[in-house]
Amino acid sequence: MKIISGVYWDQGERKQNQDSLILQQVMTNRGRVVLAAVSDGIGGLKEGENASGYITEKLIENFYDQMIALVGRGKGKRAIERSLMRCFYEINDGLRNYGRGKDIKLGATISLLFMWKRNYMIFHLGDSRIYQWGRKGMKLLTRDHSDGGRGLTKCAGSFPFQTPDISLGRMHKEGGFLLCTDGFYRRIEHEMFKVLAPDDIAGDEQIARRLRELGMEALKRGEKDNMSAVYLIASERGVA
Repeated sequence: MKIISGVYWDQGERKQNQDSLILQQVMTNRGRVVLAAVSDGIGGLKEGENASGYITEKLIENFYDQMIALVGRGKGKRAIERSLMRCFYEINDGLRNYGRGKDIKLGATISLLFMWKRNYMIFHLGDSRIYQWGRKGMKLLTRDHSDGGRGLTKCAGSFPFQTPDISLGRMHKEGGFLLCTDGFYRRIEHEMFKVLAPDDIAGDEQIARRLRELGMEALKRGEKDNMSAVYLIASERGVA
């Protein structure tokens, strides 16, 4: 399996960029493993940039400490899910302890994609999103944890643990995945995402350019929030 990918990260008109993102991939004796994620700090709370940054730091740490080894030893979906769930518990505990120490509330969304062999697993909290490109076009794989724009109903942060949505699936040949925060997708019409069709993309630079074009279009349409996106295509063209 070959992966081509790109990222987009823009502060928008905010004073701080409270978004963080991850794109990591490693070859193991059982094939390529990939971790991608976006996290958006909650603007109505304190230190959103620290919340999202801590989340991505812990996820990367877990990826290199546990996830790669699990795949390399041939462990299955249950072992991978348990490892990620433990990591989510640790993230929430860490944010709660940090918040108590400073007498503040903080939190962030998490939308995570883990890929190995031709499998994928999603862990999701909040209103960032993960889309998949398949044979029938683009579809949304996550549901927004929000109450009609008035606030989030689920996220990671300095309050009791909330169980993430977890889903499993198989990747299509020449399939793509888009992970993005709400600032990136909010003003973009669904039809405009067609520029990310896997059949029309040949390399990393092309992905980065098209993500940037979508981000610039969102800005033209009045988006002021931070914007982050990760797009990757799992392909069987070329070498693994």
